[in-house]
Amino acid sequence: MTGKHTGQEPNFATSSVDVLSAIRERRSIRRYTGEPVTEEQLNTILHAGLCAPTARNRRPFHFIVIQDRQLLEKLAQGKIHARMLAGAACGIAICGDKTVEERMEHLYADCFAATQNILLAVHGLGLGGVWLGVTKDSDWYQLIKECLELPAHIEPAAVVSIGHPAEQRPTPHTWEPGKIHYDKWTTQ
Repeated sequence: MTGKHTGQEPNFATSSVDVLSAIRERRSIRRYTGEPVTEEQLNTILHAGLCAPTARNRRPFHFIVIQDRQLLEKLAQGKIHARMLAGAACGIAICGDKTVEERMEHLYADCFAATQNILLAVHGLGLGGVWLGVTKDSDWYQLIKECLELPAHIEPAAVVSIGHPAEQRPTPHTWEPGKIHYDKWTTQ
């Protein structure tokens, strides 16, 4: 794989979806066709995650690409809301390094910014994905740490399931004026 552990810039895929459309139109996709994700698509998705903003530019995130079918199935069985991993082309575990960012609220915020970038890149490439939350010290948290052989200083924050969509979801109406306040809190 070009760029894999070589330090070289890999090949990237392109997108014709503008960023504002991607933000408005992105939906959680839980059913996939089984078609693989290309190396260029995966590189593009990972690079989008690496471009995320971080507190004090610490960049504590690490991404574990999960392509092994048995591993995807094991993780899918570990959490009812992660069942779609069994049919995904791949998954990405977004993890934070506690030795790089010791403030957990910053570590999680940085990992979640990377997760959002990953999801937008997935959508922009015409793929589907869904954000799977990881609750600290839950059974699934422990399973992720075990399955991915994470060292003690690496904190799993999220997993994204990725594949070619086998479903379409409508763009919801999300404009809610009652959630927008100017200068101070107002009740509407």
